[in-house]
Amino acid sequence: MALAPQTTANQIISAQNRRRLRLGEVLVSEGLATDADINAALAKQKHQPGKRLGEVLVESGIVSEIAIGQTLARKIGLEFVDLRTITLQSSAVSEIPKKVIREYAVFPLRSDDISITVAMSDPLSADALDALRFSTRKRIVEVVAAPSQINQYIDQSGVSGAGQGEGETSLAAEEDLGDLLELGQSSDVVKLVNRIVLDGYRQRASDIHIEPNGDKDDVLIRFRVDGQCHIYRRMPPALRESLVARLKIMARLDIAERRKPQDGKIPFRIGSRNIELRMATLPTAGENEDVVLRILANTEPPPLDKMGFSQRNLTELTRLVNQPYGLILCVGPTGSGKTTTLHGMLASINEVNRKIWTAEDPVEITQPGLRQVQVHPQIGFTFAVAMRAFLRADPDVIMVGEMRDEETASTGVEASLTGHLVFSTLHTNSAPETVTRLVDMGLEPFAFSDALLGVLAQRLARRLCTGCRERYSATATELEEFCRYLGRHEVDRLTDSGVLKLWQAPGCSECDNTGYRGRVALHELLINNEAIREAIQRQSGTAQVRELSISGGMTTLLQDGVVKCIEGLTDLKQVLAVCSR
Repeated sequence: MALAPQTTANQIISAQNRRRLRLGEVLVSEGLATDADINAALAKQKHQPGKRLGEVLVESGIVSEIAIGQTLARKIGLEFVDLRTITLQSSAVSEIPKKVIREYAVFPLRSDDISITVAMSDPLSADALDALRFSTRKRIVEVVAAPSQINQYIDQSGVSGAGQGEGETSLAAEEDLGDLLELGQSSDVVKLVNRIVLDGYRQRASDIHIEPNGDKDDVLIRFRVDGQCHIYRRMPPALRESLVARLKIMARLDIAERRKPQDGKIPFRIGSRNIELRMATLPTAGENEDVVLRILANTEPPPLDKMGFSQRNLTELTRLVNQPYGLILCVGPTGSGKTTTLHGMLASINEVNRKIWTAEDPVEITQPGLRQVQVHPQIGFTFAVAMRAFLRADPDVIMVGEMRDEETASTGVEASLTGHLVFSTLHTNSAPETVTRLVDMGLEPFAFSDALLGVLAQRLARRLCTGCRERYSATATELEEFCRYLGRHEVDRLTDSGVLKLWQAPGCSECDNTGYRGRVALHELLINNEAIREAIQRQSGTAQVRELSISGGMTTLLQDGVVKCIEGLTDLKQVLAVCSR
């Protein structure tokens, strides 16, 4: 007998239905029992602790367990299976902790890369479903089976014993998720929070979103991976306050304050690696309180030649970072990889004969040889204060995390004009816009034009999965679109025998059937020259600076992205999602 996969919509309906159903009411409405039968069974149940109503009804001969299972499955929208007629996948049992299998009388039947099919004896048990969801990253496909058949398989598989199977070893070392569901003690909440962070780190999440939805709806936990949010788990509403309170304690925030936003930091250790979580709380409608955790993994930056720069951009950027003095800016929105790129630049010149100071908030990446300083604006230790201190500390190179105000920017210009190489970031949309933004901020145009070496704008687009990407011939519409962005001559230069070949990825197990895995950087490098210097001094607008930059050889973010589409690194949809046209 084939097991029909359950659709997402069916699962949602099923979850909603089971919260409203009661076994006695269902059996009476279906004519399988009377009110008197149910009342008598409930009276017996009081004297038989631990027994469920269904078991009492079956033992009393009122209804069979097959009839109960079939009726509930039909009401909820699940499939009822006879375990005697299907073939089990023996390896599936190792994917669910023994404690969960025993306690909730469930049994894994088969699994693949995406989902695991589990037979349930009590489909009305929301706790059982929560336990299964906590126990695996895979999608749970529920089916209903007779409790006696499930118990028989549990006994035959050896799960009913007290020993621990090989399949649980790694989870046990990290706290078995099945053991975290009895959240009666604070230590259980601690372990659950630790597991959420661990899974987020392992799934390459940049952010973890914890979103309570009142005292009746599940707490939604989402991970942002490769720039996209996806659901990690739904947790019982009873956990909403304990989860938030635990995180507030870890971040040393006021757990009683729920009316205004709070910010904090949580040091975390995973194996031998130290990470930091930047935590923000926000009060939301319905007296809820959301938590967002940004994972700051202390990793080494890749070298510049591994960051996806075009040959022109790599050559020019390498030349800039080896200048003895001047100002280099890396710009883009939050989460576009600016810090990683800056540290890659610093790594390329991090030699024993240079003194390099950095002011960061927070210190996300550490490098031997750098003298890195964490600023604390709340006590007056700002980026500007740090930079002035650096100028008295014999620097060759200074990196400041962000030019947030005119004071910091002016200090950076001053430092670069007095013989220091200065790096910083700014939240702007393009390299030309950065130039006009800083002038508008109040920088003296002549000093700024002399100090500036270049501006690197950056975006991160989703990368095509290398496990399933495939090449195809572009349509006439796609060819026309690429010519519009790059120019016909450039498209002809990049095409194979005059035919434009593009790439697409249908999805596979490696990318969770999304077609994308990881991200690729898109770049726009403005090199300061005499024409741009004069435009800055005249306080010209962004459009003119952009025109002069392109005339000087700059490739725009969009153009760099289009070239990377032809190279098979991403597709036009993802490029247009992060670049303005």
